[in-house]
Amino acid sequence: MIGKLVSIIIPTYNYAEYIQAAIDSALKQTYGNIEIIVVDDGSIDDTQERLKVYGERIRCFLQVNQGASAARNRGLKEAKGDYICFLDADDMYRSNNIAEKVSFLESNMQFDWCYSDWAWIDNNGVEVMFGHEPKMLLAHIKAEGDVLALALQGYRLGTNVFMFRKSLTDKLDGFDESLQVLEDYDYYVRAAAVAELGYVDKVLCDIYQHEGSLGTGCDKNVAYLSRLRLHRKIKYLYSDVLRRQDVKLAWQKQQADLYRNLAVLMLGKGYAYRANVLWRGSLGYWCWQPGAYLLWLKIVWAKVL
Repeated sequence: MIGKLVSIIIPTYNYAEYIQAAIDSALKQTYGNIEIIVVDDGSIDDTQERLKVYGERIRCFLQVNQGASAARNRGLKEAKGDYICFLDADDMYRSNNIAEKVSFLESNMQFDWCYSDWAWIDNNGVEVMFGHEPKMLLAHIKAEGDVLALALQGYRLGTNVFMFRKSLTDKLDGFDESLQVLEDYDYYVRAAAVAELGYVDKVLCDIYQHEGSLGTGCDKNVAYLSRLRLHRKIKYLYSDVLRRQDVKLAWQKQQADLYRNLAVLMLGKGYAYRANVLWRGSLGYWCWQPGAYLLWLKIVWAKVL
């Protein structure tokens, strides 16, 4: 009996040296009923040549470079599966990844999405840690069910470890293309707000550590402004949850860190008065920050000069 169709979406941008390993890991799944959707987000290396060897085993779409969110959204638009997974072009699935997650969701109808543990792999191909080891990761505490409060406290996960029912991704209206960073975190928070999350307690993905990132790339200025946009969005959408005692403190510290870093950025660009406003905003969220008052002295000195 053939199981339900699973769509594996692989967005890529100038990842020619990695993309084949990612695709091969998807093709080697023990679960047979899959479709592999590769969205090339305007690569200018030899990605397209490397994709041709797969022929009809993959569905490939080429678009003008628009960033990771737009690439994933194109994949969602083209997906035909009952279940949706994402795989970054520089990472890999273990052979039983899809089978384990489909089995879990088929046996646990209360969950509309699930995630697994994973391994971090260094440049030498050595497993340096597992997803359950670092703090502030959901796998560290093996969390499941209603995880919105944990998500808003900063507990993170990457897109590679998830499997979604198509009915859930249809509700989420895609990735936010206005965000240059943390678009995956935004998607995960929105999913947590509407559906319970299941946990598969097995290492099913390998995440590789190396330089480079999917998308157009962005400097610190763009990255922090994206973070600011995301935090304002979350504050608007989930203000009631953010007032809860188990969430409030962690959220305030995140905001303080964001505004302080923006102040440093503005000061470095010579905007002392703007840096001062951001610094005050940071203290409004959390007073006791290491280095905050040294930063204030630097701002005062810059204003004097």
